[in-house]
Amino acid sequence: MKKIALIISLLIILTGVYSQQMPYFSQYTLNHYVINPAATGITRDLPLALSYRKQWASVPQSPSVQYLSGNMEVYQAMGAGAKVLNYTAGPLRKTGLELTYSYHLVLKEDLNLSFGLSGLFYQFHLDKSGMNIEDDDDEVFTNGNDNMFVIDAIFGTYLYGKNYFAGISVPQLFNRNVDLKTDNILQEKQVRHYYIHGGYKFEINQDITLEPSLLFKLMESGLYQVDINTLAEYKKMITFGLSFRTADAIVIQAGYRFKEFQLGYSYDINYTGMSAQSSGSHELIFIYTLPNFIQGGVSTNGRPTE
Repeated sequence: MKKIALIISLLIILTGVYSQQMPYFSQYTLNHYVINPAATGITRDLPLALSYRKQWASVPQSPSVQYLSGNMEVYQAMGAGAKVLNYTAGPLRKTGLELTYSYHLVLKEDLNLSFGLSGLFYQFHLDKSGMNIEDDDDEVFTNGNDNMFVIDAIFGTYLYGKNYFAGISVPQLFNRNVDLKTDNILQEKQVRHYYIHGGYKFEINQDITLEPSLLFKLMESGLYQVDINTLAEYKKMITFGLSFRTADAIVIQAGYRFKEFQLGYSYDINYTGMSAQSSGSHELIFIYTLPNFIQGGVSTNGRPTE
C-alpha cells in the first residue's frame, strides 16, 4: 500500500493535476519568450526577467518554479535568448537550461513574422531524503536511478506588429520518456503541447491602453485549457490585469513600470476542487531592460521597440 500511494503521488507530480506537464505561468503576458521561442529578439533591447511562482501555496510540497531569462537581437533579423529554470514538486526537481535562436522577416510595414527554435537541457532528480521509507528493500528505491538527463526542443512562430501579436509554439517536440527508478514503476512520456496565443493592444487615449489576449493550450492526448486575459496599462507605468483559466483559476494581476524597471505580481484564485485545500497561487516577476550592447540599441529591421 505504501508503494502504491508513493507511485500515485509521483505520477500526479509528473503529469500535473490537470494533466499539464508544463509549469503554469500567469505573468507570460509580460514576457512572451517564456511560452514561445519565436518571441526572442522582438524588441531592440535586452529584457532580463526573473520570476518566482508558488502553486497552491498552503498545500505541503506543492509545485514551485523559478526562472531567469533574457533575449535580444544579435544580428540583422536574428535573435538569441537563454532561460535557466528550476521546478520542484514534492520530491521531484527539474532544473536546466534553454537556448534559443530566432529569425525575423519584415513582411511589410508593421507586419513581422519570426521563427524560433529552443534546445532544452534538463535534469530530473528524485530526492528520497524527505520520504518516509518503511521498506528499505522496496524496488522503487533499490532499482534504477534517481537522476535522468533529458534533451528536448521547442519550436515556435510569431506574427506581430506594434499593437498586435499571434503565435504558435510546440514544447516537448521529442516526446521523451522520463524514467525514474525502474522503468515499470515510474515512467512518464513527455507528450507534445501546442500553444496558440494572440492579442491586440487598444489605445483608449494617450494615457490608457487595453490589451485583451487569448492562450489556448492543447496536449496530444486531447486535453486542453484556455486562458482569457485582459491587461490594462496607465501612462506606461501602472498595469492591472484579469485572467480566466478554464478548469483552474481566476487570476488578478498588478504591476508597476519605472524607466527600465518593471515589477509584476499575480494571484490565482482556484475555483476547482483545489480551492478547499489551497489558499491560491502567487507569482512575482521582475524585469530589468538593458540596452542592446550588440546592435547599439537600434532595431535593424523595423521591429517594434519598448
